[in-house]
Amino acid sequence: MLNIYRAARVSTALICLAFGVFLLADSGLPRRADFTGEVVDGQHFAPETGAFAPLFEQTTLAGDTLSLLELRGSPVILNFWATWCVPCRVEMPALQNLHDRYHMEGLRIIGVNLGESQAAMHDWINDLNLTFTILPDPAGVIVNQYYLLGQPSTYVIAPDGRIINVFYGP
Repeated sequence: MLNIYRAARVSTALICLAFGVFLLADSGLPRRADFTGEVVDGQHFAPETGAFAPLFEQTTLAGDTLSLLELRGSPVILNFWATWCVPCRVEMPALQNLHDRYHMEGLRIIGVNLGESQAAMHDWINDLNLTFTILPDPAGVIVNQYYLLGQPSTYVIAPDGRIINVFYGP
C-alpha cells in the first residue's frame, strides 16, 4: 500500500515538472534587459549585450559635456571604477594602453567614477598617468542607469550604440 502512495506522489511530481518545463519552453525565461531597460522610438536601451547602451549626458572631469549619443559612429569602452577599488587600479594601465593605441582611430574610452571627490580622482589619475575621458558621477545617475553590479565593470559599445560585451571585474 505504501508503494502505491509513493508511486502516486512521484507520478504527480513528474507531471508537475513536465508541465513546468512545457510552460517555460513555451514562454521562455525573462531577460534581465526587459526589466532594466526602456524602449524609445522602437529601440531597446538596456545595460545588456545586444541592447542599445543607456544614454547619458554628463560633465567630464575636464569640464566638457559628453553625450553618449554624440559618440555614435565610434566604438566606446565604458568603464566604472573607484579609487578604493584595487582591481580597478590593476586594469587602468590596460585601458590607458588601449586609449594610447587606438584613440586616433576613433576608440573612445570613458571612465565613470563612482561618486568620489574630484581631489581623490585627480590624485589617482595623476598617479596612473591617465589621459582618457573621466566622468564624475557624484549622484550615481549613470551607475543607476547601468544597474551596476560591482566595480570594475566594463561595457564595450559598438559604433551603432549597441553593447557587444560586458566584463564584470578586471
